[in-house]
Amino acid sequence: MKQPRLIVFVLLQLVLLAIELATDYDTTRRQLALGLTNVVAVLGVLVFERWLRRRGGRLSITTLLMVAGAVWIDALGNFQHLYAGFWWWDRLTHVTGGMAVSAFFTDLFLARRTVSQTTLSWRHAVGDGFLLGQFVSAMYEVSEWLGDWWFKTERVRGLFDAPRDLFFNLVGGLLVVIFFWRSKGR
Repeated sequence: MKQPRLIVFVLLQLVLLAIELATDYDTTRRQLALGLTNVVAVLGVLVFERWLRRRGGRLSITTLLMVAGAVWIDALGNFQHLYAGFWWWDRLTHVTGGMAVSAFFTDLFLARRTVSQTTLSWRHAVGDGFLLGQFVSAMYEVSEWLGDWWFKTERVRGLFDAPRDLFFNLVGGLLVVIFFWRSKGR
């Protein structure tokens, strides 16, 4: 791996994983579930980066920062008990998570469009990235619900937690669409 940006990304996430595993901030099951979020993010980035590199593309530094930032913001909310201390922390986490996932998939579609000369238009690439990002965000909400049901993790808090989370994931995804639209084309 010759790419310093990926090395820095992986090192940042390894530091976070070490903190997650060494800190006693919640139940063991919840800590493992939250650590798994970090591991899945790193593996997803590395697998898709390799796939893109083989085709002449790569993930942007902006996307890598969004992914790392979203995972760190979620983790800080747990270590520092910011979810309980600030009513808006969960909303911030879902906005940044929605941004990270949508940016990730938008980067993939834009790179695919560029390196393979596909007929996919720039707008469709951004739109497809946004939609796939929203789908993955929705599946994460389903995984929270299933985790609560099967493992009693108690991550879903109240009747409106999941719809509110989905709304803020949507806001984050829309911010990414606006960012790509303003920075790369019209």
